[in-house]
Order: sequence, then C-alpha cells, then structure tokens
Amino acid sequence: MRRFLLCLLAAGMLTGGIRRETFQKGDVVGFFGDSITHAEYSEINYTHVLYNYYVTHLPKEEMEFRNLGVGGAKLSDGLELYQEDPASSGLQKAVLEYGINDLKKYLYEETGVYEGSEGERKENIEDFEENLGAFVNLLEEDGIEKEGVYIASLPVPSRVNSGTGTESDPALLRTREGFRLMSEAARGFAQEEGLPLIEFQEPLTELAETFSGADPERNLLCEDYLHPDTNGQIYLAYLFLEQQGALEDVSYVKILEGRIESENAKVSNLHCKEGCLYYDYRADRLPMGISHEYRQADESLHILDKLNREIIQVQDLEAEAVYDIYINGEQVGSYTGAEFAEGVNIANVSENPSQRFARAVEQMNRGRRVEELAYRKKVQDFTDCGSGRVTKEELLEAYKVWREKDEEYRKNMYELVQGQIEVTQRVAVVRQGAEAPEAAFAVPGRDYKKIILPVLLLFSAAAAVFCGVRKKRKQR
Repeated sequence: MRRFLLCLLAAGMLTGGIRRETFQKGDVVGFFGDSITHAEYSEINYTHVLYNYYVTHLPKEEMEFRNLGVGGAKLSDGLELYQEDPASSGLQKAVLEYGINDLKKYLYEETGVYEGSEGERKENIEDFEENLGAFVNLLEEDGIEKEGVYIASLPVPSRVNSGTGTESDPALLRTREGFRLMSEAARGFAQEEGLPLIEFQEPLTELAETFSGADPERNLLCEDYLHPDTNGQIYLAYLFLEQQGALEDVSYVKILEGRIESENAKVSNLHCKEGCLYYDYRADRLPMGISHEYRQADESLHILDKLNREIIQVQDLEAEAVYDIYINGEQVGSYTGAEFAEGVNIANVSENPSQRFARAVEQMNRGRRVEELAYRKKVQDFTDCGSGRVTKEELLEAYKVWREKDEEYRKNMYELVQGQIEVTQRVAVVRQGAEAPEAAFAVPGRDYKKIILPVLLLFSAAAAVFCGVRKKRKQR
C-alpha cells in the first residue's frame, strides 16, 4: 500500500506550470468554498489541519486562516457572501473550492434528460468559469494579487472505487463525469489566468482506484460517496501542503564520528561515551500535534512520517543492538543501531515532550474549530443555503463574538509554541544494558517538570471542554 500511495502522489501533483508558494508571515488567508470546506459534518477539516501545521512548523511567521466555507454554496453564493460576510474582509490570500453545487446534477442523473442536454451542460460549465473570473476580479479589486488566489479542483473523485455497490450506477457515473468536467474547467481557468492550482481530484481518484485493488470497501468518503470524511479531510490538507512545497522537517540531527550537525535546531554539548551519547537540543519549531484522528487516517494513508519529521540520525552504532532515546530523563522510544543509521523519526511519538506540547496546541485549534462552526452556521442561515432567518445585525453580532474568541485562541497557540521553542532539552541515546552518567538524563538550565505541568493541565482542560461540546453536537 505504501508503494502505491507514493506512486499516486508523484503522479497526482498537477500544477499547470503555475508557481505555488507557502503562506508567509502576516498572511490572512480566506478559504472560500462549499460544504467540503465548511465541513460541518466533521470535527476536523482541511483548513484546521493546515493551521495546526503552520503554527507549529513556522511559529515565528504568525498568520491567520479563516474558514469561509458555507454548506450548499455555489460560486454565485460565494460572490454574494464575499460582500456580506464581515469575515471576508482584510484578506491577503484566498483559496476557491467550489463546483460540487455548481454542477446541475439533474442534467446528468436522468438518462433522457442527459441525452438531450448537451448544450445546457456545456453552458453550465461556462457559467462556472465565468463566476470564477468574477470572483477573482473582486479579489483583485481588493488588492489580492493573482499569485495569492489559489484555485482548487473539486475535492471528490471522478470515479467511485469498486466495493461501494455504486460503481455501476449510470446516474452516478454520469454525475462523476460532470465533476471531472468542472475540475477540468477549474484547471483550464487557473492555467489561462496564471493562478496557482491545488489539485485535489486527481490524487483522490488515483487513491480510489488504489483502494479498489487493495481493499474495495475502503474509501475516504462519507456515506453519500461525495464528501471527504475526516480521513479524507486530513488527506486534502496533506495534498495542499505537499503541492505548496510546505512539507519541511521539524529538525534533523545527524551524529557521525563524534561530530554533530543539525537543521532547524541548535545543538551543543555533545558527549560520546561507551554505550551512550547525549547532547543539548533546541528546535526552531514543534511537530504538529497528532490526535487519534490523524493516527486513524495514517492506517490507510501512511502520511504522518511526511507531515511530521523530527529526525535523529546516528552513525557508528552497533547495528543489532537496541538503544533507548531519553529526552529530559524521560524515555521516548527504542530503536536498533541500524534504524538510527537510517534516521529515526520521533515527531509522532506520544512520549516525545515536544509532541506533548503540540497536542495542547492542537486542542486549542479544536477550540477554534468549535467557534468557527458556530459562526459559519450563522453565515449559512443568513443565506438561502440555510434557513435565511439570520438578520444582518445578528450576523454582525455573531461575527464579533467569533472574532474575539478566534483571536484569543490564535494568540495562545502562538505563545505556547514560541515559548517552548526557547527551551533547551537534553537528548540521550543509550544502549540497553549500558551504564549512562547522570548528566545524560539532566535537564539543562531549567526545571522541565515545572514547565510542562501547566501545559498538561491546559491540555486536559481544553480536551474536557472540546469533548463536552462534541457531546452536545452529537446529541442534536
């Protein structure tokens, strides 16, 4: 499965020749879209994962992401909301994810209608392209440069994998073809206008075909075979980061013949003794916080070791011997000398103190998600995509509440990460059965347990609040 996924990712990164860059310090990024961006049905969505990644991996490059998706929205709805939703103002960059609702599905679902509607189907695609152009023009008028407007192909496979029981449904097959044509139009528009493209559909289609061969009942879609489930949302974030060129190591430490080198970290005080070595380590960033949803997604996708890489590589160890890693005196993991020679990744290890801090940050991000969903529901009910009963005054009041809470969450997230990356840790690699000096397990300069206790209390409190909100949501 791992080999299949590597192949499909290499084949699926369609760029159209347009340069795409990582988001930069000070960027306020608006993610416009339909129910897949809104993702009210999922506790995690791809914008949530992106922010989790950027805050931890670029902690000094403070930025803001806003989920501006509305379930049921078409591009025409997005155009109207851009001028009505106060959260749409003040953006530096924008992502446009539309098309699912823009497709006139009734033209594809009935055989008789489909056969006599070629002209209307073509006009539907042209209207989609025209609305994309109108949206981009509005963004440009507000000072957003073209290279800062990302066009996404539809985040839905153009084919359904076998094993779902729907793969031979003529209506569904024709509708999927319509989604493919919508994505083709989005790609063509991005190419013609010189806009960066995020290719979602091709990798999702490749993945569906891979699952068809390896595990026909597995997919990344909800029961409607349309919306990406939580695993699918995490995969969308991975695709986005990969195509941006944003995937970078948390840190890379290499030890060879008594010399130590590092990337994205400051290392010093290396001591090498018989059966053990230790050094002081301060990374410039944290790993992304990993919850159970990420680990569940990784069972199918095998992407965690690409999203999160905190590497320790040690040469010249006994290949068959087993060595324990300690950080600040706490055991993190055990690996063979051969594994150390290749490089071991501790970013996703639960016992890694940095991962512990990162999970507290992830819980704050979940708090952001709860507040975000409450506000997006108000926005949805301001339009015909929802009840239409929310007034302009009620929308503005809801915006103020959301804005204040979101700012507080973001401030706390950055403060926690920026504080932790100033902490020096002691890393020790000790062969099992060997004697190691007490200094290998000391905490350099600070009382680590005093530092981590408030964070663990914060993590527990945030988790309790989020679980309470989640329980209420499930009871609705």
